[in-house]
Amino acid sequence: MTTLAELLARLNGVDPKMPLVFATADGEVGAGYHVTELRHSISKGIDCGGNVETWKDAKLQLLDGPGSTPMTVGTFTNIVQKSLSALPELRDASLMVEFGHNNEQLAIMSLHGPDISEETVALFLGDARAVCKPAIRSKRGLEDQGRCGESAVTSSQVSSRCGAGFVAQDATACCA
Repeated sequence: MTTLAELLARLNGVDPKMPLVFATADGEVGAGYHVTELRHSISKGIDCGGNVETWKDAKLQLLDGPGSTPMTVGTFTNIVQKSLSALPELRDASLMVEFGHNNEQLAIMSLHGPDISEETVALFLGDARAVCKPAIRSKRGLEDQGRCGESAVTSSQVSSRCGAGFVAQDATACCA
């Protein structure tokens, strides 16, 4: 997952006058978009394996808008840097983007890129997916503290718990 610090590092060295385009699978975000808010939150939750975790999130909210010229890389990085000055805790929190085309059906999306061409710098917004954290830990070879309310499960037990193709699917679902 991307953080604002990682995003700024990727944009470092890019011509600040280059247009910054955001795009989803449904097309580009309107050229008149603007950053409506950067938000930091601390969440505490329990997963399906009974593991309690606390994590930090950062949300970048984009407002779709009419216009003919997208924001420049320099303008965007300036907004982010000013936001980090006011809220330094945004820097290293996992970053997601809130956006909906035509400002409808606001969705939480992942951020990918940038893709730098001669004409634009593009950042791609992808679908955020639910994941089973214990299965991801098992896939990485770590012992879980439990899965789906049961005792510790090793990576060799994951496929029998969540279905034959589960681990190959990058743990995008969990036991039902």
